[in-house]
Amino acid sequence: MQLTAEYRALRATVQRLWFALGNELTPAHSADLIRFNEAIDQALAESVVTYAAQAARAKDTFLAILGHDLRNPLATIALSGSLLGQPGITKEAAALLAPRIKRSASIMNSMINDLLEYARAELGGEMPMAFAESDMSEICRSAVADASAVHPRCSFIFDDRKSVTGCFDRIRLQQVFTNLLNNAAQYRGDELPVTMTLSSDADSATIAIQNSGALIPKEAIDAIFDPMVQLAITTEQTERATTSLGLGLYIAKKITSAHEGTIGVESRDPTGTIFTVVIPRVRPLH
Repeated sequence: MQLTAEYRALRATVQRLWFALGNELTPAHSADLIRFNEAIDQALAESVVTYAAQAARAKDTFLAILGHDLRNPLATIALSGSLLGQPGITKEAAALLAPRIKRSASIMNSMINDLLEYARAELGGEMPMAFAESDMSEICRSAVADASAVHPRCSFIFDDRKSVTGCFDRIRLQQVFTNLLNNAAQYRGDELPVTMTLSSDADSATIAIQNSGALIPKEAIDAIFDPMVQLAITTEQTERATTSLGLGLYIAKKITSAHEGTIGVESRDPTGTIFTVVIPRVRPLH
């Protein structure tokens, strides 16, 4: 839309200069005006084709990443199911397979949820919210449990010494915090924990999630909440998958906005990267 508006403004401005000649407008001027319009139309058509090609390439890349990332946990579930079906399998062996199946199912469930929310947002649909009196500390603990299932080698630390009640959409906020915890686990340094803190005042609850991995470049801070954006992987980030849909932070921002809350990020020494979510404790009026 912006590109089309620029071409429209250019065409109108140049045509006004020609028309300002009035009676001095000659057949040569008219021919020049026709060629100018043809050039604008050609440039606009080429721009539209380029934009469409880039959009199609982005869609193909998105589908390729989705297929790749879903295939890995699905293969784990299929292999575990095959092993469980073998005669003579011991209880000890079956007990070892159960966490693998649970982790793979959690990964697929998280991806599918993010994909559904992204599709709804792109289609212009409203994100359905179900506000009810809830305890934010319980929501945070559930998110930690979900993230721990996906990242069993990561240590999550959550201080849940106090209860913070309010009118929240429990399921949606759990998705927000799970996405942020997963993101923190993926980008943390090796063997370093991810910490989650909860504080509150009379009006709002504040949730901070911190990891001590590689810092986010300043030029990337403004883009990380855009869909299908992912940061570079460092050798220290052993939990990080080689591919990612890049939807987790986008969905987190959408849900936070639906609560009329805010989400922000700071990445600097010595504190590392901290995502801060502030959620009002009263239900939005609309």
